[in-house]
Amino acid sequence: MPSCPTKRNQPITLLLREMSEGRSQSDERIANAVVKSLERIAEQEMALRGGLHGMTLEPSVFAHDALLKVIGQRQAFVSRGQFFAYATQIMVHAMIDYHRARLANKRGGALQRVSMSDALGGTEPSIDIEAVPPALEALHVLDPRKADVVRLRVFWGATMDEIADLLNLSTASVERDWRFAKRWLAVHFKDAQRDA
Repeated sequence: MPSCPTKRNQPITLLLREMSEGRSQSDERIANAVVKSLERIAEQEMALRGGLHGMTLEPSVFAHDALLKVIGQRQAFVSRGQFFAYATQIMVHAMIDYHRARLANKRGGALQRVSMSDALGGTEPSIDIEAVPPALEALHVLDPRKADVVRLRVFWGATMDEIADLLNLSTASVERDWRFAKRWLAVHFKDAQRDA
């Protein structure tokens, strides 16, 4: 009969199950097991985006913040891949939000213009950046995954393959989500301009 793994050497999937069940000291064990990997992922994501143009926060800050959020949610994960994909999404969103806030402060909070014409097929005029978050929130309510694809594509300029890797999807699924999201956003912004 094989011996049970020690608590220190337990596979991440088992530690994730213990964490979701709220077992004693599971938070500390899962944190110790994954924090270095999350820090490497955060470094890679920031490097992929050119360091986000002088961002002052270290990648480890995003990794630790994501870890705390995931642990606090007590969410059940079926695999380590799902856990890392979810934690990566949290880090990516935090980096985007931090970078956006930093740019807004740098410009004195003045309205910025975002050209989404390339993203929407070259037919839309420039859009106030303040109109973008509500549009993405509305899309998120409809389909959170498609909203994530838009964030990664528009704010990060990620390729379809990069998005597929980040979200743990096939490239074909990402391309379908992107086509739908482009059509949906084009209609959304057209309706918003008409109603303004």
